[in-house]
Amino acid sequence: MTDKTAFTFPGQGRVAKGSGKPWLDDPAGWPFERASERLGWDVLEAIDAGDAALVDTRRAQPAIYTHSAACYLLARKEGLRPDLVAGHSLGEYAALLAAGGLTFDQGLDLVVRRAELAHEAGGTGAMRVVLGLPDQAVRRLCRNVRHQVGKVFLANSNAPGQVVISGEPGAVEEAGRLALLAGAKRVLPLPIGGGFHTPLMDAARRPFREAVDRIQLPRLEVPLVSNAKAKVVRSGRRAGRLLAKQLTSPVDWTGCVERLRAMGTTRYVELGPGKVLEGLIRRIDPRAVVVIASTPDEVRALAAGANS
Repeated sequence: MTDKTAFTFPGQGRVAKGSGKPWLDDPAGWPFERASERLGWDVLEAIDAGDAALVDTRRAQPAIYTHSAACYLLARKEGLRPDLVAGHSLGEYAALLAAGGLTFDQGLDLVVRRAELAHEAGGTGAMRVVLGLPDQAVRRLCRNVRHQVGKVFLANSNAPGQVVISGEPGAVEEAGRLALLAGAKRVLPLPIGGGFHTPLMDAARRPFREAVDRIQLPRLEVPLVSNAKAKVVRSGRRAGRLLAKQLTSPVDWTGCVERLRAMGTTRYVELGPGKVLEGLIRRIDPRAVVVIASTPDEVRALAAGANS
């Protein structure tokens, strides 16, 4: 089996202050200008300010999508092409762009709609990372808390020993407390205001699917491995439907990387802000080669190396 390269894209999470500076005055930064014109606020300025400017998910999601898209669009201009693509949660929109299923504007519109609907449906929710417990143990713990306190669910399977719980704040807090008693190494809050990837998002799923169905999504140029049960998708229409499903179903990132590995992926290129996926991918596939490209210079260096 020929070794393959997968482009991967991060989801909503921490954005370091100063992340926007490398894109200032660079011609490759045009997606930030385009997004700012469409949204009515300065997306590059928000990325540069980091977490402080991205507390509201309605700003964080478009900003992160734009950064990831800018990285990919420059990579494409420089002649880089993936064999496969995948994105973690929000990152699946940039992955679908990279697969040829969306234009930049279509992806931005969907992300904006997703953020609005998610805020309305579950904007009072909370999320926490649980380190050091198996997925099944966390699922049982959440089920017990749902019977006694409130709604909390396993929302992300990020890597062996790292999961995210999501739901009502009180229930998430209680599940985190019980996880520590059960042997979790740490339980950390995420800077994300919403009960994402749980039934708390039920009210958002139907109107979002209607928004997706209004777009004619073509057949994908390269396969996409979807968060929903790590399915391999080649149909644009199917990929769009899975974006809607993703709102209420867990992100199986562990399964995505395992699927990519089974399909021959040995090299991963993480495009977008931060380097969260690098650590997760290495924990799932210790033999993987992971390259990070989050600035114009890093993307161009990556292309130069590939073309030399």
